[in-house]
Amino acid sequence: MTITILLFIGFIIYSCGKLYIKQDFRQTYRGFNDSIHQNLYDQAFFKVHLKNGEVSLLRDWKLNASKDSILGNGKLFDFNRTEIREGSMAHNIDDIAIIETNQLDAITSTDKDKISTLAILTGANLIIDIACITNPKACFGSCPTFYTERSHSVHDAKAEGFSSAISPALEKLDMDALNTQTSREDFYLTMKNEAFETHLINEICLTAVPKKRSEFVFQDRMNTFYKARHMVTPKRATINGTSILSQVSKIDDLEFFSFTDKQDLTKKEDIYLDFEGVYGNKQGLVINFRQTLLTTFLLYNGISYMGDEVGDYFAKIETNSAVKKRLGNPFKLLGKIKLYVWNNENESWEFFDELYETGPISKNLIIAPLPKMLSNKGKLKIKIELTKGLWRIDYLGLSAITEAPFATKIYPSEVTAIKGESDGLAKVIKDDDKYLVSFPGNEFNFKFNIPKLKNQDEYELFLSSKGYYLEWIRASWLRDKNISKLEKMLSNDDHTWKELAIEYKAVEQQMEQVFWNSKYSDIQ
Repeated sequence: MTITILLFIGFIIYSCGKLYIKQDFRQTYRGFNDSIHQNLYDQAFFKVHLKNGEVSLLRDWKLNASKDSILGNGKLFDFNRTEIREGSMAHNIDDIAIIETNQLDAITSTDKDKISTLAILTGANLIIDIACITNPKACFGSCPTFYTERSHSVHDAKAEGFSSAISPALEKLDMDALNTQTSREDFYLTMKNEAFETHLINEICLTAVPKKRSEFVFQDRMNTFYKARHMVTPKRATINGTSILSQVSKIDDLEFFSFTDKQDLTKKEDIYLDFEGVYGNKQGLVINFRQTLLTTFLLYNGISYMGDEVGDYFAKIETNSAVKKRLGNPFKLLGKIKLYVWNNENESWEFFDELYETGPISKNLIIAPLPKMLSNKGKLKIKIELTKGLWRIDYLGLSAITEAPFATKIYPSEVTAIKGESDGLAKVIKDDDKYLVSFPGNEFNFKFNIPKLKNQDEYELFLSSKGYYLEWIRASWLRDKNISKLEKMLSNDDHTWKELAIEYKAVEQQMEQVFWNSKYSDIQ
């Protein structure tokens, strides 16, 4: 989950959205749209958003025998929402951008995979935790979570896949360190869907880097691998003059985090690190981190402001290449984690890297190589600039590194459905148009055949997952429709962002408890 979607929508509104979505919809379409959203639990609807900008509202529908077209009866509207005709319809699957429905069986039926890959579930009558009902902007959300051991706790997840890919057009390949070593020839990985979302998995792959048991292996943000023999803990780690060394000196469950500014969600703060005993030509800063629930809150707010037009906005993301081309830095407003090293020669802070990983669940263990050896008599100073209340930092350390020369990609040899249905391996071993569809509560087990080791003791494992997910839109979100506020939010209106800061501050300390207690598996 991420603010990425919000900036996409911003471009929809300001760059070319008015060519497609007019706020003065024709009355016929408005009447249908209002009716189905006011009677979400009583009236079934099936809304097909086509790539040419047209929309079908179908009273009934079915797939044809070859499952490449949807047949039905209803009304067809053009891109200005003027009614074109009423009666029988036939839409080729390849012509569809997004489907919007409140019919759960339309998404989860096993013979409708083509529907599942395109369908947003809007306002279905779901069993939701009471805390989530009272604070819907804190409801649990997660892309596929991956486990290396059988576990019932989401806190044990080793990775969270493609967290910012919230629609087909935003499909993403994501690589995560599993922080797991193995010397066995068989390795098993469990993937779960623990949220009210549809997960579409295109490709799963392990990367195995051989190493000695005494060595560490890390990846940088460009997915280059480095070996290290030891890590140096900071001598001092401070923020605003206060030591945080106890929170960041070990890879464990103890994390440093701060709360947001009460009026400015973009306010920055600096962590200062002092290292001693730093020797070697090439150094890297090791950081283990994850996000707080701030971006979750902002994403859900953005979706809620769309209200019953949510399908129209998601369809625009799918149909306008100019939106993606014109997308600037998706993290400009809240910012990435910026890293600086003290240059003794120039007596100034020298920028050397910036990091960003979406998702509040699993931690991201990553290394940021320093540009050159800048230590003074074995001492080194680093500054980390980050947005208050956006990050949770588990570990910070420094290590001499060398680039790892060998890495092996390994695709699954078997896929077993623990909960759910899987029709084979072909859907996840290649980047193609086939997807493993995972619904809330589903679990899949992947078996990997690991090559025999020769001159090393074990492998360090990294997981690559490619795909996207589709939200199940809560009815409570739709009631907060406010297109004007959405526009102001996305244009970085100061007053609107101040209101968001105040709203988030009111729920910030309860967000974690509500989030973790509203997983699908906890309330079924």
